[in-house]
Amino acid sequence: MRYYELLYIVNSNFEQKKIDEAMNEIDSRIKKTKSKIINHIIWGKKKLAYPIQGNNYGTYILVHYQGGDNNKLDEFDSWLKLSDLVIRHMVVRLTGEPDILDKVDSEKSNKVDNEPDGEKESSNDNKDGENKEV
Repeated sequence: MRYYELLYIVNSNFEQKKIDEAMNEIDSRIKKTKSKIINHIIWGKKKLAYPIQGNNYGTYILVHYQGGDNNKLDEFDSWLKLSDLVIRHMVVRLTGEPDILDKVDSEKSNKVDNEPDGEKESSNDNKDGENKEV
């Protein structure tokens, strides 16, 4: 059986109701391809690497699903490219079955990621010029 991962970005200015509508629409489109959804979770609002359609931030959503009809999956991919709900997406074929995820850590999904977690040391912490482990 083939397994896929879909990561898509919706406008970060959408209200939760609009995000839920987008997720439901994508759920129904995936099910029309005779695929089985394993995970569909919101990663949260994150800064984009570059502006997309005037947006500097986006809400990232991850979907794992078990593949169905390949022709319909191609149609689904085309629909995502043309959809106004999604500003970017990427589909990747997985080598194995994904784990079932309950939810994303609420602390990480609610904060906006501006910099990697390992680079948050302030310059005042290291006055001696020595390298410290955080």
